[in-house]
Amino acid sequence: MLKTSTKPDIVFIVLDTHRADRLSCYGYPRDTTPHIDEFAESGTLFERAIVPAQWTIPSHASLFTGEYPTTHMTLQIYDALGKDQITLAELLNRNGYRTVGFCNNPLLGVVQNDLDRGFEEFYNYGGAVPNPPDISKSRPKWLGRLFESYVRLMRRITVPIQNQFARNNLLLRIAMNPFLSSLWLRHANFKGDTRRSLRDVVGYIRTHRSAKTHRPLFAFINLMETHLPYWPPPRFIRKFAPYYWRDREARDFMRYYNTQTYRWMIPLTQPLSDVADRTLNDLHDAEVAYQDHLLHRLFEYLNEPDVRDNTMVIITSDHGEGMNHHNFVGHSLVAYDDLVRVPLIIRYPRLYPAGKRVSSLVSTRRLFHSVLEAAGISPNGNSTEGTQGAPIDVEGLSLTRSVDGPDPERETVFAEAYTPDTLLTLMENQDPAAIDTFRCRSMRRSAYRGRYKLITVGDEPDELFDVVNDPAETRNLLDEHLDEAVQLKNILNTFVEQAQQRRPANWEASHQLNLDDEALTERLRALGYIE
Repeated sequence: MLKTSTKPDIVFIVLDTHRADRLSCYGYPRDTTPHIDEFAESGTLFERAIVPAQWTIPSHASLFTGEYPTTHMTLQIYDALGKDQITLAELLNRNGYRTVGFCNNPLLGVVQNDLDRGFEEFYNYGGAVPNPPDISKSRPKWLGRLFESYVRLMRRITVPIQNQFARNNLLLRIAMNPFLSSLWLRHANFKGDTRRSLRDVVGYIRTHRSAKTHRPLFAFINLMETHLPYWPPPRFIRKFAPYYWRDREARDFMRYYNTQTYRWMIPLTQPLSDVADRTLNDLHDAEVAYQDHLLHRLFEYLNEPDVRDNTMVIITSDHGEGMNHHNFVGHSLVAYDDLVRVPLIIRYPRLYPAGKRVSSLVSTRRLFHSVLEAAGISPNGNSTEGTQGAPIDVEGLSLTRSVDGPDPERETVFAEAYTPDTLLTLMENQDPAAIDTFRCRSMRRSAYRGRYKLITVGDEPDELFDVVNDPAETRNLLDEHLDEAVQLKNILNTFVEQAQQRRPANWEASHQLNLDDEALTERLRALGYIE
């Protein structure tokens, strides 16, 4: 545990929908991320970081609680994070931090799922009525108060309506109409405003630091630039898709696909054409590069010596994106590395050496513990409002353990793909046969140990990959390495038991394990929970 009298400021950046393999510093041959690459050289890069879930809601809930989805059970758009589950922002706020969020994804802070709990201020750039901070304070005070009153009034009107679209299947189907979606994607700020939000982050941190407050700052930032629809500026299209302006088929596909919000999520009954595949991937790269360009201003400010010396900066993602691989697009159903392997870079020289690359498998849920360690917070248990939950092992699960020595989880990591109910409802109305064809009702899980990864569908082993030698997951080794698959399935069974036991409602009754049960003891030993 870090011992210091000065708590660092913490800047937690989530690059929504960003695969690890599209960053140059992760080996991508195209120069998509020069600014992130340069930043990574001053920090520690984790080469094999796995998210606990394949889409926004459960993955952010895991980042904010340090738990896997089967524990926190915030799985659907309309699921509210349980009051008995304490969040990172709550713990930091209780220990003196000023907590603020800058969020471009309307599923956080606009939809009422309580994922913004613990933030003193939470600014939304997505949704019908954004509420960015007035950093400049350039308006007369009376005009500023009038504008803030107007925004609060409009949000009281629009936020309940937006929440109804998340809950009401008829409204959701109407919203998916291509004509209507082309309107709300642009005019309801579906992707927020990356440029403005990053400008506001810099202004906010600068203002906070100039006030010389004794309170450290926790700033959470969610950016949506690499999420569909793809509208990168022309100069980035010219660099990554130079054929686009002269290829009518490519332009027609992208203009069509950008409005097909339903098709962003469903399995592909037919693979995309070569032109469509190339266009989709190249425009995605253009968006990655554009977002990297916009991040340059934030990195410049964070590199100022008085900021850099006492600021922990985290760059990661909540999930990746399927790009016409394994017959899937989007990020709704599967647990392939396209969706669950993400970038993870931490810069905080006191704990994370510059230029270090960590090859161990790690779960991004451990960022929860890593931030608490850097802040010098070591809660005895997961308690809030009188409810006692499972203990929070800050020192044992901080990512510093994977940097400095043997990985505490023995490179055993899990990902869970709970199917979004909204997707199933849409498929039932538009393509019901595909539900059974692609086993959409069956939950998928992945269990990693070292080089091997097992994927289960409906709790049954389905695929086994050597993700070190076959990172694209093209060769199913299930029949060739059945013993490895059986071991991973046993580990996965134990993980599910443990994740269920860690639910706050179950903990008091179940945390005293029966270690006389030899089979359970062996599974716990395989996971590294006991010696």
